[in-house]
Amino acid sequence: MHVEELKKHLLELKHTADQQAVAKMDLDKVERLMNRMVDLELCDECESGLMELGEEYKRLKMKAHELEKSDLRSHRKVLNKLLNHVHKVHKIVPQNYYMGVFMPLGLTFGMLIGLGFLENMVYGFTLGISFGLAIGAGLDAKSKKEGLTF
Repeated sequence: MHVEELKKHLLELKHTADQQAVAKMDLDKVERLMNRMVDLELCDECESGLMELGEEYKRLKMKAHELEKSDLRSHRKVLNKLLNHVHKVHKIVPQNYYMGVFMPLGLTFGMLIGLGFLENMVYGFTLGISFGLAIGAGLDAKSKKEGLTF
């Protein structure tokens, strides 16, 4: 399935489903991914993932007004498969991805340093969050500069 056709199905689903379901399915994030994938040279796994996602959107569009938890779970499973592939193979990540990864890591290490060496957990938290934010922001800026975000 071509990306443009998938975007059409996505927009139709966005307009027919209720806003709570749209928020749970994270369709804005999917739309940003589709806009980014237009520029990518798609591999076979990308094509099969897009086909699967397109079939999922066609199915969800039929049931747009009575979506169940199983439908949302199925959508999340198909979407995560595509997102993991795009992340691992093409190195494309969502905006602020590294910030979300390094801030908790910095907080954890800061707590350990604060308890172990500084004997004051507050200083450790502050230090850890600062380093986590700095590293995450730097990597996010680098990936954005290289065009690897969506």
